[in-house]
Amino acid sequence: HASEPGVTVVAVNWNSLDFLSTWLEAVERFTPEPHTTMIIDNNSSDGSKQFLREQVGVSSIFLPFNVGHGPALDLAIRRAQTETVVVLDIDAIPISAAWLSEVLDPLESGAKIAGAHWQRDFIHPCFLAVKRSDYLDCGLTFRRFGYQPTGSRRRTPFFLDVGEAMSQRLMVEYSKAALHRIPVTSTRGPNWIGTVFGDVVYHNFYSTHGQGSTREIAAEAWEEAKNLYLS
Repeated sequence: HASEPGVTVVAVNWNSLDFLSTWLEAVERFTPEPHTTMIIDNNSSDGSKQFLREQVGVSSIFLPFNVGHGPALDLAIRRAQTETVVVLDIDAIPISAAWLSEVLDPLESGAKIAGAHWQRDFIHPCFLAVKRSDYLDCGLTFRRFGYQPTGSRRRTPFFLDVGEAMSQRLMVEYSKAALHRIPVTSTRGPNWIGTVFGDVVYHNFYSTHGQGSTREIAAEAWEEAKNLYLS
């Protein structure tokens, strides 16, 4: 798995065109060094695919069906050509020119993954960096295990969210020092709807999958964030 020097910044998109255009703008504005931008599109039907085909300098992979968030990130790591991959959710945007160094420097100092620490002891893939060699050599995966309750479906006794198994695997192998945690530095709204990590990345929880009033509040927070960080 030979890799070229450099960084690939990755996001998975599914019917999130409004967020996608903002994401690309923020990454371009706040990423000071050369990088590759990659979007994995999970068979969107909202115009995202046409939009991506019109973008210059964006490497897009169009999947024939929605494989899910975790498997799409696994594909991105394997398709990337650079030594390091940085993952952002489609509703997580850089807000500082220091955002990339905040996760790259720890990897050079011995951490195996670096990024957002929200709840439970794992690096949240809304903002996560990993070297491809560590990902491949350790047999890591972003896949989730089990499921959370939705409607009448009961939660499985064992559940690991997207990216959570990766952190658990590395802590077993290398101890907790394998994880470099970037803490929450500010929040907006109920349920962590607008969350800033390390004053360098903003993530809008629930904006693309919330329900009812929660999604409406998240949409308002997203507009506020765009005005605050990108205007």
